[in-house]
Amino acid sequence: MKKINRRTEPDFWIEYKRLHPNHSYMDLDKSRQGRETRKDLRNYLLRSQYGLCAYCCRSIGIEDSLNEHIKPQAKYPKQTMEYENIIVSCRSEGSTLTCGSKKANEYDEALFVSPLEACEGHFIFYPNGQIEGTGERGQYTCDLLNLNAYELQRARRTQYKICADYQNAELVHTYFLTPDEEGKQESFADMIQYFYERGDFGISDSE
Repeated sequence: MKKINRRTEPDFWIEYKRLHPNHSYMDLDKSRQGRETRKDLRNYLLRSQYGLCAYCCRSIGIEDSLNEHIKPQAKYPKQTMEYENIIVSCRSEGSTLTCGSKKANEYDEALFVSPLEACEGHFIFYPNGQIEGTGERGQYTCDLLNLNAYELQRARRTQYKICADYQNAELVHTYFLTPDEEGKQESFADMIQYFYERGDFGISDSE
């Protein structure tokens, strides 16, 4: 997880709420305008997230993601339309759920680490793809989001090996941490940043 530097609330979202002051988020599904506005919001938020899931940081697009409420709708019904409560998470199905699909309505406000806060210090990564919390909040969040699901560990391990094989920190920074022309970053930029700062990927050309 890495801190999301949010864009300002979009005008189209502000206008929708002005025109429908009594709507909850669930009401968006009742009209074509609502459904389109919901999709527009997901596109907008994805740009702030560099095309990454707000929780696990794997690459996602509009079709394999969902608008996720940090504070669950069922427990916080009055905050379902609040811009600061909505991020974009990957969509997972089947027996191994992760991220927003796994979190669902489980949430402890005192323990959960939000990607809208300075969250990086709450987690530690390992070359084998594992992630752990550095304290109670980080570990609670790892467990709640199932961030050590097998497929996530395997994908992080593969990405770490690819970066390590470069043996050049500057190239890793250029290709894996710098957004491309579409404003997207490579999967697991949080993990790559962690090991880049630790010096795992060798020296840069300028050193």
